[in-house]
Amino acid sequence: MSRITRQVLILLLPFLLSLSGTAVRAGPIELTVMTQNLYVGADSDPLLKAPDQATAVAAATAAFQQVLANNFPARAAAIAGEIQAAGGPLLIGLQEAALISGPGTPPLDYAQILLKQLKTLGLTYTIVGSHTGTTVGLAGFSETDRDIVLARTGIPGFTATGQGHDFRPEHQVPVPTSVFGTVIDTRGYVLVDATLDGVPFQFVSAHLDPFHTPLQPLQAGDILAALSGSTEPQLVVGDFNADDSEQTYREMIDAGFVDVAAAVGADGATCCQAPNLSNPASELSKRYDYMFERGFSSIDSAFLIGTTHFEEVPPLWPSDHAGLVATVDIPEPSSAATLAASMLLLLSIVGFGIRSQHRIPPAA
Repeated sequence: MSRITRQVLILLLPFLLSLSGTAVRAGPIELTVMTQNLYVGADSDPLLKAPDQATAVAAATAAFQQVLANNFPARAAAIAGEIQAAGGPLLIGLQEAALISGPGTPPLDYAQILLKQLKTLGLTYTIVGSHTGTTVGLAGFSETDRDIVLARTGIPGFTATGQGHDFRPEHQVPVPTSVFGTVIDTRGYVLVDATLDGVPFQFVSAHLDPFHTPLQPLQAGDILAALSGSTEPQLVVGDFNADDSEQTYREMIDAGFVDVAAAVGADGATCCQAPNLSNPASELSKRYDYMFERGFSSIDSAFLIGTTHFEEVPPLWPSDHAGLVATVDIPEPSSAATLAASMLLLLSIVGFGIRSQHRIPPAA
């Protein structure tokens, strides 16, 4: 090895070692996410099952009064407090992020109300994807179902963009009613492509068929089909309206997803409190809300939120569903790549030195 090559190596070696050493010693990239069914605030069954127009109008009036009594702005403040206590998850999947209007009152936009409450706590989020479902309206009352994904803003190294998708037309559930005819319960999901510290991953939030029909596992299959072309780590969260004995749950597990909460012993019941949210003791008895992960390196933690009273007068509960927060570790493919690049650079320099020693001197 020539003297010049040796001097270059002496100068570069600390830099090369620092590159490889830092990459090898680098810790996992932690990602905290959340799912929460916000609860529209009233039971829609009496409206959908009304036998005639007059009964339906009375049911719509009663439902709207129940929505107002369930005071979503107050509930949103409690949910925002839970989000703050959880450290401000980077992505939040929201179900039943409704748009509601009624005679004589300003419209209620649940997503915007929650965003405002978060901002008062110093947490800034933006909507990165939404899915708009069915609208039911009667006698001046209207409710539109939406699924929303919120993303933290101002976080270095974090980006997210999303889009809503309908389930396939043949997988939408028809709901026969006497007043409205057959209502198609249009459901779907929000698919978000995100990057954290240079590592891409996918996040899906969904709200599946609540009637437990044979179409429900097919809706899960639509989500799996949408994710099948990617090798990135993936999270699927939401209100699946299925317990772990049902085929919908099995579809996710058979596709290689891990039930995050069950993996760390946080698989408590998430549904459902009384429709008026006034039950003193919790009535959560079913586990319908999940996070499924595929491709992450580990699961650090998971816990339920919204399982205690947030105030002592109705509404007592933030939602009729508990929420779920979890932290997973994103694999770091850059470690091996950085080390390999460092070694290739070192070898190329050494190779240059070796070649220079054996160069044939020019003819005299």
